[in-house]
Amino acid sequence: MHQSENDKPLQVEMIEGKISDIKPKSRGVEFIILHHYKYLEEIHQKEKLYLELNKFLSSTDENATIAILTSPIVAADFCSQLSNDIHLKLWITVKLENPIVNERYLEEEHTALLILTRYKESLKHTKTRIGYTYCPYCDKTTKDYGGKKHLYHEFGTLMSDVWRDMTVNLEEYPQEMVNRLADLFAISEYDKLNIYDQRNFYKPLNEKHKFLIFPYEENHYADNSILLNGDCIEQLRTIPDNSIDFCFADPPYNLKKKYENWNDGIDIQEYFEWCDQWLSELARVLKPGRTLAVLNLPQWNIRHFKHLNTILDYQDWIVWEGLSMPVRMIMPAHYSILCFSKGEPRNLPVIERNIHSDLEQQANHTLKEHYCLRSSCVKKRKQSNIQDSEFVSNLWHDVHRLKHNSRRVDHPCQLPPMFMHRLISLFTHEQEFILDPFNGAGTTTLAAQQLNRKYVGIELSDYYHDITTQRHLELSNGLDPFRKNNDDKPKAKNSPVERLKKQKYEVSKKVLQLEIKNLSENLGYIPTKEEVKEISQFPIEYFENYFTSWGEATAAARTTGMKENRVT
Repeated sequence: MHQSENDKPLQVEMIEGKISDIKPKSRGVEFIILHHYKYLEEIHQKEKLYLELNKFLSSTDENATIAILTSPIVAADFCSQLSNDIHLKLWITVKLENPIVNERYLEEEHTALLILTRYKESLKHTKTRIGYTYCPYCDKTTKDYGGKKHLYHEFGTLMSDVWRDMTVNLEEYPQEMVNRLADLFAISEYDKLNIYDQRNFYKPLNEKHKFLIFPYEENHYADNSILLNGDCIEQLRTIPDNSIDFCFADPPYNLKKKYENWNDGIDIQEYFEWCDQWLSELARVLKPGRTLAVLNLPQWNIRHFKHLNTILDYQDWIVWEGLSMPVRMIMPAHYSILCFSKGEPRNLPVIERNIHSDLEQQANHTLKEHYCLRSSCVKKRKQSNIQDSEFVSNLWHDVHRLKHNSRRVDHPCQLPPMFMHRLISLFTHEQEFILDPFNGAGTTTLAAQQLNRKYVGIELSDYYHDITTQRHLELSNGLDPFRKNNDDKPKAKNSPVERLKKQKYEVSKKVLQLEIKNLSENLGYIPTKEEVKEISQFPIEYFENYFTSWGEATAAARTTGMKENRVT
């Protein structure tokens, strides 16, 4: 369920015919529906289809927005061959009504909705909110909003690029999705939402993927785990061919974050040439049948797909709903784990194993949709023998980022331990070798050690290498390297927002935010800082010192507030 700021949706029109025979009209949003192809080989004359798609997209007017619904492998492959005058704005993950089951691999639970434009500017759309979901046991909102309910809207939260509140049936007309697109793009630039259902024109062939053939020759790497300090490509070249069981890479994203010893803003062409080098090295050291997984933003993984698809075999596009900073009206939550195998992948090790450690068991299962994590509700569900978990699919919504400094060390980008516990548990057995060429503060190798795997961690920075070495020593001595630590505050940040100095709060931030909200209701508008100084019962210094910005101080005044209990 969604709510758009514009209550007059676009008119919907079904356009008959093949896109190669149609000239799009002006002032329309174009929605193209393709098959959910499992393999690229299923596409009849793939190059011709891509040519026709690009020609159609380029024939739209300069303000056009185009949505394409298809499978992740086609989305990645087609986007890697987009015309230069077409711009990818969003890769939206949409939950499948009927997940695709494969007894050897993860259940496929999502499809891809690409949002493309002819214009370069930020995507133009209405402000759209997704309604709150409620725990089926306690009937409170799935997320525990705690003391911040006054900062949220009564209906729901801003839409993200992961749509789990709706599903799509691959065999039917996606009515719910059409309704959402008609609301989302109901702006003055557009009059209609034109639907082009191409599934009858581009039917899948009965073709299976032909896996690349690699000599099944495994080499022995080492008897013990090791942490290497140096350039990743140079260090990778010292590792024998076919010697690693699982490679994982979470590379610098080229987004100008403050990594120590890495230029994270280099020219984009140079960046991808560098990426191709270490990806090729990872492919070389990987054993046949094993998996290479790359975590990145979808638009970056599209480029990685283009290179990897020439040297390895596509295995999966795992979606991690890892919401980061709310930097736009469609919040960025889709982080992709691009998985390629060296030839035909072996059965997923987690499926092959009969025995799982407690840590593996926890990592392999996910909370069922909408159940909350309130300790009181979790306890009651357990007492009532409620089965609230299930085996994980390729859509991860239950792994949450590290939000508190007490759980962080001095590195700007740290993955949650559960993330690596899950990946390692899914793709490897005990005593197998894990390799991370960008080991940073050591989350990958520490998780590997906890799961009784061997590891190779490569890190360029002496500083981060030393942090990781110390954390491994702590783990060997019986300490949890991911424990809460209130003594050392990390210097590195993963957010542009400045930290506030440690101080005593004479009045809570909530009280101050509600004070401004009350003043706004009396005045009929949000007051300026100068006005608050004149009419507030609290000193202006409280507002200046307790908030990172005036926008944060006035946040409650700009929304309605919400209740965690279901509104009937």
